[in-house]
Amino acid sequence: MTVKEQVLLFLERHRENAVSGEELARQLSVSRAAIWKAIKSLQKDGYAIEGVNNKGYTLTKAPDILSAAYIEQELQKAGFTIPVKTERMVSSTNTVLKQYVSEGQKEDMILLAEEQSGGRGRRGRAFFSPEGSGLYMSLLLHPEMTPEEATMLTTVAAAAVAQAVEQVSGVDVGIKWVNDVWVRKKKICGILTEGSVSMEDGHLEYAIVGIGINVYEPVGGFPEEIKEVAGAVFPNDVSRENLRNRIASGVLAQFLEYYHKLPERVYLEEYRKRSVVIGRQVKIIQPEGAKPPEMVRGASREHGLAVGIDDQCHLLVRYDDGTTESLSNGEISIKL
Repeated sequence: MTVKEQVLLFLERHRENAVSGEELARQLSVSRAAIWKAIKSLQKDGYAIEGVNNKGYTLTKAPDILSAAYIEQELQKAGFTIPVKTERMVSSTNTVLKQYVSEGQKEDMILLAEEQSGGRGRRGRAFFSPEGSGLYMSLLLHPEMTPEEATMLTTVAAAAVAQAVEQVSGVDVGIKWVNDVWVRKKKICGILTEGSVSMEDGHLEYAIVGIGINVYEPVGGFPEEIKEVAGAVFPNDVSRENLRNRIASGVLAQFLEYYHKLPERVYLEEYRKRSVVIGRQVKIIQPEGAKPPEMVRGASREHGLAVGIDDQCHLLVRYDDGTTESLSNGEISIKL
């Protein structure tokens, strides 16, 4: 951790009291000159740090800049030690982590970016990722599980996002199967889980869970092609002090808690109670190029009633003929 990051964290922890440069230097085992340089650099970044003679420095306002040091500290408070890295702009956080793996990265880590030039969603869709309005992050994990079991990481992420966003924002958050997180009837989050499977024994070598959250409404609004379905947690003019770091820390801490208790499936209750599809008529959307749904005993398999979510997070759909099917993947649409 750099001196600048250590100074910022120390001032964050002691906001109620002014801290002298001498005390900072002693606590961090660096020179007074290094402290002064760090303070000036933080002020240049937009941190409001007041210096008062004979009292010291006080952090009065923090800009909405992603901080790996802050997030790591919050995760440590929650009992998790995992490296966190931030970048200003990347193609996509999932893509960069795959590059890290190809270059020899073998340990778990987290990557966040201020902006993505090529954010990706499910089924090859683009994910709108402008600078300053969203959270774009991916976790590189090495779980002991089968590729089939790894699909649960997507639903774990959805439950973690919903819970953390609600705790920070106070707004009601729902989940549309499989992994769309909704606020005010619009999608505010996309999740993409990828991995690598050994060709020799079929075991999962690693998994990457990518999470993109629309934290603020983008300046100028969402692009025409998604503005009817895309939403954000907060309006553009909300007070932003350290808000994205707080949401990122909350999502990651909740995800890691669920992840380390995965066999117990403790996330399922949170996922089920936030479902916006159970008890509703749904339309099953077939992948592009797939055969249309067949008629069974005169009943269509295109529409059905969502009646539940099983322990594997499969959607249980009851058709007009009374039969129930468990959907393990794909997409659905509903009317709200």
